[in-house]
Order: sequence, then C-alpha cells, then structure tokens
Amino acid sequence: MTGPAARRGVVRLVLAAAAAALCWATAPPAAAHDELLFSDPSESGVLREMPSRAVLTFTGPVAEVHEVTVTGPDGSVANGTATATGPEVRQNLWAGPDGAYTLTYDVVSSDGHEIAGEIRFEVGDGTPDAVGAAASSSSGDDDDPDGVLRGIVVPAGVVLLSGAGALVIRHRRRAAPSGT
Repeated sequence: MTGPAARRGVVRLVLAAAAAALCWATAPPAAAHDELLFSDPSESGVLREMPSRAVLTFTGPVAEVHEVTVTGPDGSVANGTATATGPEVRQNLWAGPDGAYTLTYDVVSSDGHEIAGEIRFEVGDGTPDAVGAAASSSSGDDDDPDGVLRGIVVPAGVVLLSGAGALVIRHRRRAAPSGT
C-alpha cells in the first residue's frame, strides 16, 4: 500500500511510539526503599575534634534503631542509646583521641526495610568537615535494579512493542479486502 493512507499509517505509528516513550520518560520511578541521605560526620570527613553527637538523616522516617556504634583507636565513643525522630537518628558521643573512626548503623525505615551501613571519618589535624555533606551508605541494595529497568529494559520493550504493533497493522491492512 502506498500513497496518503500509507503515510497516515506511518504517522500514526510514529505518534504512538512517541506517546509510549513520553509516558515512560515522565513516569515516576517505582517506590524505592528509604536510604541514608546525609550524615554528620560525613563519609571521609576530617574533623578537628570529636563532635558531641553523630546525626544520620534518612529519606524517610525511621521506625526503629537496632544499633548505632562509633568506634575509634580506643574503642567505642558512643554515649548512651541512639534516638530517632522522624527521618533523623542521633547518637551522643564521648570525646575520643585523634585517629580513624567508623560509624556503623542498622535501622528500620517506616516501610519495614532494614538500612545498614558504615561511615568512616578522621579526627585530628586537617580540614574541617562540611556539616551535612552527602554520606556513603550500603543498605544491602548495592546494585540499582530500578535504574537498570528504566535505562535498558523499558526502552527495549517500547521499541519491541512498537515494532510488533507496526507488523500487526501492516498484516491487517494486507489481509483486508481492497474495497475497505
């Protein structure tokens, strides 16, 4: 089939594919689990002296704190039990000697997902830490399945479905009686 009818069919197919791509591109990502957003001290931060508390800020409310520990050259500097208010977890700290420290956390977000990770920082001579700088976390979800789906699988699916739709339309048009 050639001429205006064929061109209209091609235009419809292109518009359908464009609409599908637009829907995919503007769709919100699948609901993700909460994760660590910021920490003070920050990952790889260098502090002149030990702060009086560590603060972890998550992307959603924290339902339960299993554990927050801060250990350094002389052992633990955690002072008391960590507390959670909304998305923020606070752990009071004792003063400790200069050296390398590791803050480990294990909390449960309001969606029931466990979030665990660690933050390493230094206390001693050096550049002051930027308060609230982005932290590095490991929640057990190191690979990003949503990113893979949105970046590869979904566009490939759109292309395959568009091609299949074009073949169906073409087949129907060839099979239709020439009087319609």
